[in-house]
Amino acid sequence: MQKPSTTHIAFASFIGTAIEFYDFYIYAMAAALVIGQVFFPASDPATQSLNAFLTFGIAFIARPVGAIVFGHFGDKIGRK
Repeated sequence: MQKPSTTHIAFASFIGTAIEFYDFYIYAMAAALVIGQVFFPASDPATQSLNAFLTFGIAFIARPVGAIVFGHFGDKIGRK
């Protein structure tokens, strides 16, 4: 089997990162425009936006925590 080139690895990493950040960009736009009004209708508009962006911020905290926890179990259970 042929070893992948550094260019191929860098391009694949770029594509994966671009897709991931596009996903967060779409959620950020939805949080700014829609999510506050849909999920927090009883609040004033400023509180709606803050609550929507709070859920967006929690995702940035949950990603590394989930990676640590599930990475640990993936290494222990998945690689036998």
